[in-house]
Amino acid sequence: MTNYHRANNSTLLRLACAIVFILFVFLYLYCFQADLLFMLQHVLSGGTTHYDKAIGTIVITAVLYLVHVGAKKLGGFGGGLYALTYFPSLLLLVVLTAVADSHTGSPFRRLWLWLAPLLLAAYVCVSLLSRYKLKLSQEPMGADSTFVGTMWKNLSVMALMFIAVCLCGNSDRVFHYRLRIERLLSSGDFSEALRVGAKSDDANANLTMLRAYAMSRTKQMGERLFEYPLAGGSNALLPDGKDVRCLVYPERQIFKALSIRKKGDMTPMEYLRYIENNGLAMKPAVDYMLCGYLLDKDLDGFVKAVIRKYDVSSPSLPKHYKEALTLYTHLRSNPSVVYHDEVMDADYADFQSLGRKYKDKTEREAYVRDMFGGTYWCYYFYGGTPSADKMSK
Repeated sequence: MTNYHRANNSTLLRLACAIVFILFVFLYLYCFQADLLFMLQHVLSGGTTHYDKAIGTIVITAVLYLVHVGAKKLGGFGGGLYALTYFPSLLLLVVLTAVADSHTGSPFRRLWLWLAPLLLAAYVCVSLLSRYKLKLSQEPMGADSTFVGTMWKNLSVMALMFIAVCLCGNSDRVFHYRLRIERLLSSGDFSEALRVGAKSDDANANLTMLRAYAMSRTKQMGERLFEYPLAGGSNALLPDGKDVRCLVYPERQIFKALSIRKKGDMTPMEYLRYIENNGLAMKPAVDYMLCGYLLDKDLDGFVKAVIRKYDVSSPSLPKHYKEALTLYTHLRSNPSVVYHDEVMDADYADFQSLGRKYKDKTEREAYVRDMFGGTYWCYYFYGGTPSADKMSK
């Protein structure tokens, strides 16, 4: 092969690797890790700056490409191993996106904080050694290979490194839902926040807290809370600074909507009852307290509170409150409040019939969730800690 053809093929190889690298990094950051980077900048800047999705992606992609240019100057990899000049850039991308799901200090995983420098040092050593051997051989690396073979070899190496980045970066779906919701809350888009992960069965206490707040701001808490998968009971309603907390959104905004009184060490229900009994509660605190009783499956506490706060005979009574009152009326032999709604009674009868139709617990739960998922009845009997035996009552 002439020097002209060799130089031309080398240019095409470098151009192909550059294109796939830039496309991968841009799409990976812009489409998949934008919310994580939003959180990362918020944490590292102490909340003083905000991440711009488009600008941030372009800047990071450019910086990582410049790292590749620096690695290329080491001159240790060419021909069939040219793709390895992108290794330092992709390693830094891993460090940037492999953050911990929950953190109190640095968001970066400790593993990568000490492993990445070791890998970079090893890379430099191998690159310099390869450069030295290349000079001794005085033969371009990959000179005995065809252009097509060299191209496929490099693209395969690039693909393997891309897969490694995806596997090492934080890809936890629930964590990404949480970050996206917090970003939307920060921009005041509460309705859009409720659409995040709406069709997913994944849940944790942090998602429950964030969705409850978004529903409270859109006045839908009593209508829609149990349409989502829930976890943590009433303790997940409000931040506690430990297990249930915000990573980006200011927690003071959540409490500000409920009362001027700080929560302190009280549980959410203790706090809600305290501000209610002392006249410190804002209007949204009513639905928080009622939904707290429902999350804990405390029907008696719910009934005592709801008759004081709502006209239970009103057609505008929120859906989940109607469902809870219907359930209470059917479960208690001597209910303090007898509630009947023609539609609710018919639906609850169908719910009971479907539950009795299937003997196998797993099969029964699957059919009931398919038909009545999103109702308080489904949560009461199957949500949280499953208690299918109650269906026989």
